[in-house]
Amino acid sequence: MGYASQVLESQQLMTTAEGKNILHYTLNKKQRHERMSHYPKGDRIDHSTGAQYFYHCHRENFESTEHGHFHCFLRYKHIPKSIKPTPLADWDRYIDNPMTHLVAIAMNQLGQPIRLFTVNRWVTSEVWYGAEHVLSFLKRYKMTLDDPYWQVLDKWVEGILQLFAPQISWLHQERDRKIQLHQENNSVENPYLDYDLEELSQISIDLKQQIEWIIGA
Repeated sequence: MGYASQVLESQQLMTTAEGKNILHYTLNKKQRHERMSHYPKGDRIDHSTGAQYFYHCHRENFESTEHGHFHCFLRYKHIPKSIKPTPLADWDRYIDNPMTHLVAIAMNQLGQPIRLFTVNRWVTSEVWYGAEHVLSFLKRYKMTLDDPYWQVLDKWVEGILQLFAPQISWLHQERDRKIQLHQENNSVENPYLDYDLEELSQISIDLKQQIEWIIGA
């Protein structure tokens, strides 16, 4: 129950009787989300562990009530050098703050996580690792920053990644499979830069059901 309690307790702290939820909490004292802006400003970055995340919204999806999503990363210099990235010709190891994308957590307008998804490399300019490494990366994802206000959100994000680790592992396997199929069946020279490929895998989630499954396991 460790991570389940962590998520539920932090979510309760971000919910008010007036109807505010985690989405309002990401704003802190700002009035509304601006499209593509990062919340909190400058991201939450733990330089001691390499964990990083931010929330933003591209466009509200009124068919699914999806508001926006958290992007979660692990910085390259905190990944053991014994774990080698996928050898891509256009990867520049000297770019500023290289990182790998773990998952995106999509949120509905009520402040509940509704799906997880992965994205193509052109979206994140990330260092690309094979799916077999993602579970070890999730174990390294720890937020240890000060600031009592943001620590509440830190704990929620960290807990969600751990609770849904099986789904995230599957998403990365599907992501790699889709890239491979695209390479085999399309003439695009570099699928990682194919702008027709944005989301590579996705899965709907239900926090309550996940916690019940973990308790009953």
